[in-house]
Amino acid sequence: MNKLFAERRTRRPEYWIVLVSICMMSVFFYGIRAAAVMGLAAVTAVLTDFFCLFLQGKAYRTADLSNAAAAVIMVLMFPATIPYSIVILSTVFMITVGIHAFGSRGDYLFPPAAVGYLFALLCWKHEVLQFPEAGQPLALFGNDAAVTPSLSSAILTERVLKMDVLDLLTGAAPSPMGTGCILLLAVGLLVLVCRRCVSYWAFLGFVFSITMLSMWGVIPAAVLFSANMLLFALMFLIGDMAAPLQGSFSVLCGSLITGMLTWVLLEQYHLEYAVIIAVLLTSPVWQLLASMEKSRQEKRAALAAEPAAGEEA
Repeated sequence: MNKLFAERRTRRPEYWIVLVSICMMSVFFYGIRAAAVMGLAAVTAVLTDFFCLFLQGKAYRTADLSNAAAAVIMVLMFPATIPYSIVILSTVFMITVGIHAFGSRGDYLFPPAAVGYLFALLCWKHEVLQFPEAGQPLALFGNDAAVTPSLSSAILTERVLKMDVLDLLTGAAPSPMGTGCILLLAVGLLVLVCRRCVSYWAFLGFVFSITMLSMWGVIPAAVLFSANMLLFALMFLIGDMAAPLQGSFSVLCGSLITGMLTWVLLEQYHLEYAVIIAVLLTSPVWQLLASMEKSRQEKRAALAAEPAAGEEA
């Protein structure tokens, strides 16, 4: 079976800069609690990876930063009030099932962050979908901060955006730790697209599909992209799925399909986590596109080898 999400290249510095910037913004809004959640997830990911490799009889030579990054990306989609126990259990599940069970270290079938998020959502839906106000001081332990449904949930149920535009852009709304500051996410996405860390075909396909379909819906595209983790997922989930593909047509097809399914889940089923479900459900599509692309490359290589073989003869 073709492993679509194989790590074929080292992350570029721009990727880490954008991710660290989002982490710093989370700490700015939620304080030391956010830093503790992200640090705990990263450490748990490394330790779990070590234990899984030990059980498989493989040597643990270096820490896999991609696993730690996936754990941080996962918790950035959580509220800052998420209990530490859920962070640990979700990260363990993400590494053991999302990476080692469905592939191996650096060679997996589904985006690990999406797998871990879905596990937490199914097991602790209330804790995952209740958010504190941005800027509210959160205690490191024993946090009893007031929580409310996210801005995304309010938009999808009431079909209207009841918030100041400046507050929306700067992230002053109940939302996941890393997906609230739309201005930072937009700048980060622009940097990653311009630096080719995220395929511009993936960007165009995802944005185009949701924008066009929104013309037949109730919620405008600008409002959908202002919440619902769409920009964040485009950078760190859809961008990762598109990375192994070389053909622009394959990337465009995959992102169009993912975008259309995301819109359906948002508009028809009002799921604020629609993009996560869409990413997981369309993973087989990306895998099929990768297989087709690999077959075309092999045929081209075989045809190119035939004249050379004839000349040698």
